[in-house]
Amino acid sequence: MLTERQVHYLNSLDSLNTSNQRIRDIYQGKAKEQIPETGTFLWVDVRDLALCHVKAIEVEAAANKRFFVTAGHFSNKEIAQIIKKEYPQTQGLPSESTEGGDYPKDGVYSYDNSRTKDVLGIQFKSLHDSIKDTVKSFQSVGA
Repeated sequence: MLTERQVHYLNSLDSLNTSNQRIRDIYQGKAKEQIPETGTFLWVDVRDLALCHVKAIEVEAAANKRFFVTAGHFSNKEIAQIIKKEYPQTQGLPSESTEGGDYPKDGVYSYDNSRTKDVLGIQFKSLHDSIKDTVKSFQSVGA
């Protein structure tokens, strides 16, 4: 999932990409009764992804290497919890007991983004900050 601040012009929040639709839907109360299953459990903030592209060009040690660009794991339940904490006035948010959207009981796959951090010098934004900024950008376009 790519989270991003909406900097391009939007006619409506119906124009969002799939990754941001899940955040919008939770924010707009569409997950009050049931949080949708997460599906893919890896995410990155698009600002970090863009920085990785730039660093891959600028950092000599990055030449001819591949980089796994992910900030880590996330779940839709975590997104709901962040929105609830940062925007408590929002109506229709799931409660702590709302079912769905969590990690599988068997756990999730691992990842190794150490080359991205070590070679490119990337310090990924937190999921908390990324979701907070994403919702803030929704509000700026009328959410």
